[in-house]
This record gives sequence, C-alpha cells and structure tokens, in this order.
Amino acid sequence: MGKMFFYSDQVVVSPRNRRLDVLLLDGREVEKVRVGYIPSTEDKEREYFKKKVQYYERYGIQDIFFFDLYSEFNPLKIEELLTCDIIHLSAGDPIICREALKERGMEEVLRRYVQQGGTVVGVSGGAVQFGKSANLYSLFIGECNDEEFDTLHLVDFEFLPHYNRWNDDFKREVFLYAKMTGVTIYAGNDGDGLIVDEDGTVHMIGDIVVINGE
Repeated sequence: MGKMFFYSDQVVVSPRNRRLDVLLLDGREVEKVRVGYIPSTEDKEREYFKKKVQYYERYGIQDIFFFDLYSEFNPLKIEELLTCDIIHLSAGDPIICREALKERGMEEVLRRYVQQGGTVVGVSGGAVQFGKSANLYSLFIGECNDEEFDTLHLVDFEFLPHYNRWNDDFKREVFLYAKMTGVTIYAGNDGDGLIVDEDGTVHMIGDIVVINGE
C-alpha cells in the first residue's frame, strides 16, 4: 500500500498546513516531483487549479498535471496520471466527485495506484473519498442513499473535515451516527489532518477528534 494524506483544508495563508506538507515531501527531490491534480468539480477556467499550482510552487514543485474528470476527460491520459509521484484529489462536493469518479471508471484506477505504493493527497471533500463512506455529508444535507454516498474504501474509517466550523447540533448527530453504526470517525479542524502509512498506521497531525460512539 501507498501513503494517504488527509487534509481538512489546504490554503497558502495557513501555516498549520505546513506540518502535513513537510511530511508529504520528506525525502523527495522536489524539483523532480510530479503531482497529478484531479478536480472534484468542473474547473474549466482552472481557477482552483491555479491556486493549487501556487501552493505547490512554494515548495519548488513545478510539474503539476491537470487530469480532468469532466468535459475535458481523456482516458488516454490515465497512464500519465499513474506515473505521478503524488495524486491530489481536490476539495469540493464529495457527491459530485463520487459520481464523476464512478462515471469515468476511476475508482479502481485510484485503488490500484495506492495498492501499488502510490501517494495520494485528499483535501476536504477529496479526503472524504478515501474513507469508508460519505455518510457524514448525507447527515449535513439531510439525505440518505447508500450508493450515492459510497467512496473508495481505502481505509476503514470516515473523515470529517472542518470540525471547527460545525455547530453543536451537527456534532451531536455525528456522535449518534458513530454510536449507531460503530464507525470510527476522525474529525479534523482546519489546518489539521491525518497520514496513513503503508502498513495502515494512522498518524494524527494537530488536534484530531476521534469519535467512535463510546
């Protein structure tokens, strides 16, 4: 297995993100690193991609490959994506992203990449895709559809980003959900996150709240 990096958020103005960034790039020759960027939603004007290019350029990374799931999707570029040192799944609506991954047949592609030792980065809704499900998002929008809220199942837990932004009522719902389902939830404040090593060990970076209903 490869390594997985779960970011609650990832913005230039947040020095707390640097803790994860340093570990992500540890031991790499940054001038040779290639990042494959997958947008969670349509980004025709490259608005969000350009911000991420600026983010990685701070560390000397210049080679960032845009792999579109939407109107510019090209299956011939999948092999090029798989040559990237890091695949980055961007923030955004996890349901829209899930539908796009499924429609393009990218679920097994990403699973295989990780199984063969690749490193993946997920930010917010992108990180949710790595988990057991996106059911926490269903709580937020008040809907429930097991198939719609399915994810990549790379780990046996769920990730809740932006924990510092949620109100107490929603946090109580999350706790009840964990208690009823037995699912472990790692909730991260902005600036915090997780690293899952090749052997499955979970490293909590920052003030992570572990919710398991107990």
